[in-house]
Amino acid sequence: MVEHMTKEELKERIADLEWEDFEAKTAKSELPKDIWESVSSFSNCYGGWIVLGVKQEGKTFSIQGVDNIEKLEQDFFSTLRSQKFNAQLIAQPKRYIIDDKKILAFYIPASKIKPIYYNVPSNTYIRMGSGDQRATEAEINAMFRDQSFGIKTEQFIPTSNFDMVNSASLQSIEAM
Repeated sequence: MVEHMTKEELKERIADLEWEDFEAKTAKSELPKDIWESVSSFSNCYGGWIVLGVKQEGKTFSIQGVDNIEKLEQDFFSTLRSQKFNAQLIAQPKRYIIDDKKILAFYIPASKIKPIYYNVPSNTYIRMGSGDQRATEAEINAMFRDQSFGIKTEQFIPTSNFDMVNSASLQSIEAM
């Protein structure tokens, strides 16, 4: 995941479609209400950029700019530090000027604590392609479980070897 984005990289992304790690929002003078869904989804997945001052028109983007970059940045960070989210979040801000218009971007890293939601657990979002989707109850429960017990399937057991695998179990999986 790219935590730094140059002005040229931003221009390339604006000329393209939204990506799984890039969300554009108009946000002329106020933070859009759905920005918190993107914060949740990037926190729960692989991280990503929220870019304010860019409007999506069909499958293209146009630079609109933001009016009060300082206010938007302050409002964003005040909410991240408030009790709106179940965990305190961090973000890296970046300011750009493109065609004499101010753009404000925030890099939201993947959180080590999951799920990240705002107000209530049902407001947990994940990133699916280039959009934010409300997480299912099963996905939320899996995040809570993984947070509580860790992801054991990713851990290596030093004294293990393939001879320890139950061949009947493998055959039953193959039959599915």
